[in-house]
Amino acid sequence: MAAPKTAIVTGATRGIGRATAIALARRGYDLVVTGRTIREGGAAALPEAAVMPEVATAPGSLESTVAAIEAEGRRAVPVVLDLLDRARLVPAAEEAISALGRVDVLLNNAIYVGPGSTQTFLDTTPDEVANRMFGNLTAQLLFTQPVLRHMVERGAGTIAGTTSAAGYAPPERRAGDGGWALVYGVSKAGFTRMASQLAVEHPNLRFLSLNPGYVTTERVHAAGEKLAFVATRGAPVEAVGEAMARILDAPRDTFVNGSTVEVQELAREWGLLPG
Repeated sequence: MAAPKTAIVTGATRGIGRATAIALARRGYDLVVTGRTIREGGAAALPEAAVMPEVATAPGSLESTVAAIEAEGRRAVPVVLDLLDRARLVPAAEEAISALGRVDVLLNNAIYVGPGSTQTFLDTTPDEVANRMFGNLTAQLLFTQPVLRHMVERGAGTIAGTTSAAGYAPPERRAGDGGWALVYGVSKAGFTRMASQLAVEHPNLRFLSLNPGYVTTERVHAAGEKLAFVATRGAPVEAVGEAMARILDAPRDTFVNGSTVEVQELAREWGLLPG
């Protein structure tokens, strides 16, 4: 019997990470999933929950994601990881590799969640600047290194990142008025660069940036009017997760190595979203 396909999905307690992990399980993957919320209700204790009530009320946890993956008949290993905990990043990646034995796919999906996401630059505190840049870029670089080294030794593997148009498209609105925060866009610009650079350094592996577009996640629903501009434009998270899984599971030459893939365009082609 052939060994199962394997994947690491970061930030999989809820939202795009959770939906993609479950969709990968349906496609035969065993998974390591990372996140900060171990069990339902635990998000209320996260530091940002005091100023972002939607964090506390949105459902999702490592336990529920693991249960959903196991319901698909696949194995799931939870690894607790806070992107701002620098000392945990490399050990967590090594734990994930050890748990799976072999890593076929890494999806860097987790991002820093903090109060500055709808603030203009002058309203953003120095701590928020530092946290968002570290949590959206430096943390992913540090977590990726052990996994990349493992894939180079194997001679195969896919590393993808959940990016955003904020990293490469000109903004049309101010932060807080339907636009993104400057620091978020800057962090995603650097993050998107990972795929194209690594594709040159390791052309025998596959690297992709995946832009899911606006998505109606659990946190978007919980935020109400605050994130209404996303809810009114967003695609259902389950459809986006299924499209992400199809992209990650596609044959190597389906997409240009190092490129950015517009996920919702493919989801419409595949009939997962209205045309």
